[in-house]
Amino acid sequence: MLKALQSFFNVAPAAEQTKQYHAEGLSDEAFLSLILMTEISLADGVLSNEEREYLLADLKNEYQLEGSAAESAVEKAVEAVKEAASLHDFTAPLKALEYSEKVQLLESLWAVAYTDNELDPHEEAMLRKLADLLYISHADYIKAKLSVTGH
Repeated sequence: MLKALQSFFNVAPAAEQTKQYHAEGLSDEAFLSLILMTEISLADGVLSNEEREYLLADLKNEYQLEGSAAESAVEKAVEAVKEAASLHDFTAPLKALEYSEKVQLLESLWAVAYTDNELDPHEEAMLRKLADLLYISHADYIKAKLSVTGH
């Protein structure tokens, strides 16, 4: 999913991007994706060990980023989430994605939420808010959840 977002950002006009985020070893676009996944992880106020490991594994699998570079990227993403005034900075550039890519992103965010095998009400509320900000229908929101949970 991170690579799909990166390809989108490589062709999106710079004027549509509200703010640039940076982490060594990642493109700005890949880091923005990491921030959204971190946003979900922190929705319940805690970045669990399972969620941290999921983020680190995703960085390794998608970008071959490991060790201190991956840890630093996650820490910067946590900082960006804590400093953000709203989700708009993170979602505005994503509104131009194809609808199917937005749904795929939502599925990835659901996967992050379920990595610790429990869904906190704050995580679910954040997922609903992100789906709304990305103009994803309620039916597709439910389908994305079911594709991750299997029930």
